[in-house]
Amino acid sequence: MYAAMLSLKGSKVTIIGGGKVAYRKARLLVEEECEIQVIAPKFIEAFKDLGPLVNRVYKNYEEGDCAGSILVFAATDDRSLNEAVGLYCKRANILCNVVDNRALSSFSTPAQFKKGDLTIAISTGGNSPSLAAKIKEDLANRYGDEYEDHIRLLGQLREQVLKKEVDEIKRKECLNYIATLNLEELKNYAKMYFIE
Repeated sequence: MYAAMLSLKGSKVTIIGGGKVAYRKARLLVEEECEIQVIAPKFIEAFKDLGPLVNRVYKNYEEGDCAGSILVFAATDDRSLNEAVGLYCKRANILCNVVDNRALSSFSTPAQFKKGDLTIAISTGGNSPSLAAKIKEDLANRYGDEYEDHIRLLGQLREQVLKKEVDEIKRKECLNYIATLNLEELKNYAKMYFIE
């Protein structure tokens, strides 16, 4: 599978299902500022925590409910219903994650964590979500909150290097070098050379 980061802001995303898996998908999507529609005849209590950011539609799925969506998650406990959602999306050219059918899914969602602008995603190709979760936890412990400042400063320096260094080779060398610096070294470098 091809890995990509999607900007979903303002886009319609539909989740079919009202259980724990559907809730986890909705909870992560809330941060993306997309229009989230969740369709199910009933919902677990936790959905209330998501408030008005998630449009809960109390009904059984009907073909066409996903029309206009950029992404769909088929996340019910009914394999045949999930398959029907996946097949509809395939015909309609809508990206769909069928939670219990990798072969029918056009995308998967990796285990991921965010620290400011740092996003790390881990996938085992669906072979072991438990291993992906363990690796995610290990990396989250390694890359703490200090990386938010680190990445912000790297972004500011990158902007300055791109403006000031016209030689492409020197520019690349400089960007590669600053990526090796720890936060204190980076702050000193910024004071000496670029950030005014």
